[in-house]
Formats: sequence, structure tokens, C-alpha cells
Amino acid sequence: MHWFWLLLPWVLASGLLARVLAVQRSRDRARRAHARAVGQLSQSNLTLNRISQAVESASDAIGIGDMEANSVYHNQAHVALFGYTVDELNAVDEPAALFADKAVAATIHASVRAGRSWSGETDIKTKDGRNIPAFVRADIIRDDEGRPVGIFGVFRDITQERNRAAERERADRLESLGLLAGGIAHDFANLLTVIMGNITLVQLNGQLPAPEATRLGEVERAAWRAKDLTHQLLTFAKGGEPEMKRVELAAILRESLVFALHGATQVSASEDVASDLWPVEADEGQLGQVFNNLALNAVQAMDGRGTLLVAAENLVSGPGQSTLPAGLRLVHARIIDNGPGIPPGSLAKIFDPFFTTKATGTGLGLATVYSIIKKHGGQINVESTVGTGTTFHVFLRAAV
Repeated sequence: MHWFWLLLPWVLASGLLARVLAVQRSRDRARRAHARAVGQLSQSNLTLNRISQAVESASDAIGIGDMEANSVYHNQAHVALFGYTVDELNAVDEPAALFADKAVAATIHASVRAGRSWSGETDIKTKDGRNIPAFVRADIIRDDEGRPVGIFGVFRDITQERNRAAERERADRLESLGLLAGGIAHDFANLLTVIMGNITLVQLNGQLPAPEATRLGEVERAAWRAKDLTHQLLTFAKGGEPEMKRVELAAILRESLVFALHGATQVSASEDVASDLWPVEADEGQLGQVFNNLALNAVQAMDGRGTLLVAAENLVSGPGQSTLPAGLRLVHARIIDNGPGIPPGSLAKIFDPFFTTKATGTGLGLATVYSIIKKHGGQINVESTVGTGTTFHVFLRAAV
């Protein structure tokens, strides 16, 4: 190695070592830069992959289109909500096919193209023609230099929120009307007591001529009918706090079927009640009143001819089934008839106090049914198609 020490002064003097070291440092910097670039690219791909997974698994429907409103991407929730793949939607020859209101769609598109985001509630339209209420947000997509290159939309089905809001509004309205009806009914009951007492005293006298006695009998019968109406008002207003106990709902449903069919010789009835139906925690008398009313209404709606089905099954509450919290063990009972159905205009008012489509109805039967089910912590819904029939759905908490 003595040659190394002989050459070292010459190497240092010539600057060769400096150049070698400089080249080595340059190579080291290049390797580090390359490593950083590879790392950044890898990190970028990882980030994009995570974003893609998040968008695909999102519960909201997300769609992306170009500036000419052609679809380029739908996530899974978008396909599930609307029913269209990208190619299917692009093949539809209808402007703003995803919106029920074309004027709203035009407003959204104009706002976004002008650089303003849009958000609000509107009805969307699915591939199978259904209109669904949704919260919609739309905005522009820009490239790195700020130029608009596309539009994205986010859609959230708010059917459940609308249903819950309607339930709260109906419950509040019934509570207010119940307080009013209860006060009136209480005072009216006191007046009826005086009227009926005096009628009885006159009848006991026994000295009325026959025509007057007949008229007084008619007055008495009218007073008794008024008393029944007063009792209905008080039941609706107060409902009576349910005396809860473990109840077998299957027996109540069968008794209601027998009650409703009494005298209805041209109505055929059937039942589809689960053999392992869970018991419910309820007031047996009040539930009997509920299902007697529903079954009798069904027979009357069919004008004494048709088919009545009573069904019940066990159910664990989940999205789209009821507005009750998810995960509850429920018993789901249905009263189904094939009568003329209920027009849409009447369907929304069916549980309102004093609303009736019957010539001799008081409009308190279904209002009382609704009040009783709510006091039991349950839910009642109705669906109907004109010319096909009506189904009442009752959800009650299971005692298991």
C-alpha cells in the first residue's frame, strides 16, 4: 500500500478526489430523490385507493359527470338508489332523468356551471319510476389550474326522516286535539247526565200521551248515542294509560277476525300467523279494541264481500321497515283487505280525528287506534291502492 501514500499528494493537488466525491454526492442525491419520488407516488396511490374505497362504501349515492352532463362514474349506493349503471343512464333519452322536477334540475345545473354549489331537498326519480325525497348536493370539479372539468352530485334518501317528521307532527296534532276533545267531552258528559236524568224522571211519571212518549223515547235514544260519542271522545283524548302485561297477540288477532266476520257471510277470511309469534307487552283490552276496529273497518270497506287476511310475524327492526329504532324485537301484524282501496288524498288523513269517509262515521275510530298504538310505544302505518285493497301494518314491541 506504499504506492497509495506516494500518489495521495498528487491526487489531492489535481482535485481528482474532489471531483470523485462530487460525483458520488450527486449520485447519492439522485438516489434519494428517486426514493422520495417513488415513496410519494406509492403514498399517492395508497391515498387514492383509500379514497376510492371510501367513496364506494359510502351510504350516500355519489355520481360524477362531465361538463356536458354525461355520467362518468356512479358508486355502489348510486346504482342501488337509482337503478342505473353509467352506460344505462347515458343511454336514457331524457334530460335530467334522475330528477322528478325538471325545473329544479335545470336550476341545479345552471348554479353549478356558474361556479356555485347547490344543496337542498327535492324528489329524485328512479329507473323503475318511483319518486323518492332526497337531500342533494351538487358542485363543480376543477383541475389543478382551477378550470372546471366536471360536476359531482351527492344524493341521500330522506324517506325515513320525512316519515319520522310526519309521525311527530301527527302525534303533536293528536295531542293538541285530544286535550281539546277531552275538555269538551267532559263538559258535554255532565250536561248529558242532567238531560238523561230528567228524561228518566218524566218517563217514570207515566202520564205522557202516547205521541209524546214516543218522541221522548227518540230523545232518549239520541241522548244514548251522544253518550257513546262522548265515551269515544274521552277514549281518544285520554286513551287510558295501558295496563301492561304479557299478552299473546295471536289469540287477540283470531278473536278480532271472528268479531269482524259476524254476520258477514260473503267475506272469506284467512290467517297467516307465525306459530312461534313472540308475546307482546301490552294492554289486552286496548289491543282488542285496535284489531277489532281494523278488522271491522276492512269488512265494511269491502261492503260485506271480499277477502280478509290477518297476518303476523316476528321482526327485528331495521332500515325501511318502520321509524322505530333499529335492532328492536317487534311483532308485525297486518290486516289486509281486497276492497276498493283508499284514494291518495284521503290516505294522508286517515288517522286524523273526525276525518271519515263513512256516511255515519265519527272519524274517531282510527284516531283512537293510532293513539293506543303510540301509547304502547309501537307504530301503525297504512298502504293502499285504489281498486286493489288496503293493508294496515301494526308494529308492537315484543316481550322477549
